[in-house]
Amino acid sequence: MNNLFPLEPVNQVALIGLSDELKNYLFNKFSLNDEYTTSTFTEDPEIQFWEEYLRSFSNGKDIFNALKECYPQLNFLIEKEIDKIELYNDVVLRGKTNDIKLAAYLKLADSKNISLELHPSITGRIPVLMIPNKEDFVKILQSLIYKNNPVAIPPSMGAVLLNGLNNWKRLNIIKKNWLQNNPIGDWNGEFLDNIAPNKSLYKDKLVILSAKPYSNVAASQLGLTEDLWTSYSVSIRKEHEFTHLYTLKKYGHATNNLHDELIADYIGIIKTTWNYNKVWMLTFMGLENYPHYREGARLENYVKESNLSSADFKQLITIVKNAIENIAIFDKNLGKLKSNKDQMCRIDALCEIGLIDLASPRGAELLIEIYYENFHRVLF
Repeated sequence: MNNLFPLEPVNQVALIGLSDELKNYLFNKFSLNDEYTTSTFTEDPEIQFWEEYLRSFSNGKDIFNALKECYPQLNFLIEKEIDKIELYNDVVLRGKTNDIKLAAYLKLADSKNISLELHPSITGRIPVLMIPNKEDFVKILQSLIYKNNPVAIPPSMGAVLLNGLNNWKRLNIIKKNWLQNNPIGDWNGEFLDNIAPNKSLYKDKLVILSAKPYSNVAASQLGLTEDLWTSYSVSIRKEHEFTHLYTLKKYGHATNNLHDELIADYIGIIKTTWNYNKVWMLTFMGLENYPHYREGARLENYVKESNLSSADFKQLITIVKNAIENIAIFDKNLGKLKSNKDQMCRIDALCEIGLIDLASPRGAELLIEIYYENFHRVLF
């Protein structure tokens, strides 16, 4: 094994006497999915649909209007409890999209500059929706995630991986083709028996990106120019979401937990700048002046529903800080990313060690051991 670079002493006080709530939050959920894990990846069925559908965009078709055909909730205004009205449920839940007549409909500030492309990742291609205008980004997330309710989106949130999004365009194509081949057949019966159980036929995975500064951190905080930081932000954000896609496909797990986020940010940074920057990572989490936490930073986005006490949160800050330190040692020992296999083995190592172990004095050593075990297992 390589010689480890020195690590600052870990604050052991933070790692003992954890509350049940904090233990539950820190439990390594990747370890629950041993039977789910896979080493091979196939492209999702929607890729063929998007390949064909995207061809129509070259003829000047407005992408936002095209997306409304797939996700009809994008037609509706952002209004409190709009999802309770019958028209909304007819269109969004029952797919009655033929004649959508709305007195007022959702408008974007800069729909012309929205782009949708199929991007390669280590698990295959995935559609990526890029939304330059930050207000438009908020509206689309409110529509697709929160059923058009005006739920506040944290300023530090700049991307999302959606999994299981109903695509009514895909479903209507299936229905049309089936009825052509079965003109007197029972479509409702066919849907219930053969379509509904096979969710990959009509549910999408979609990455949505904004052009905002990553983690709502200004370029000046990192000593970068605005243009360079915008470019870096988009790249980190994209690779971050692709990492979530990898863990979802391999382990069946991708959530807004700090374990997931540390892994995804690690890959996002090294895929963008080749080396892990722990100062950036601490800043992204609001810990640039550790042990002080900067209110409103990203870290708090991932603990809102965990019922942690202020004492728990204080312990969590130390755990996250030490985990970042150990990831930096891990990265320095491995050097620059060399291949897709290298990338996968790094992600796997980070998944297979829980946050408590990752934050321990042996965290970096354990990471490196797991990495090399996995790497040689893949080789031989």
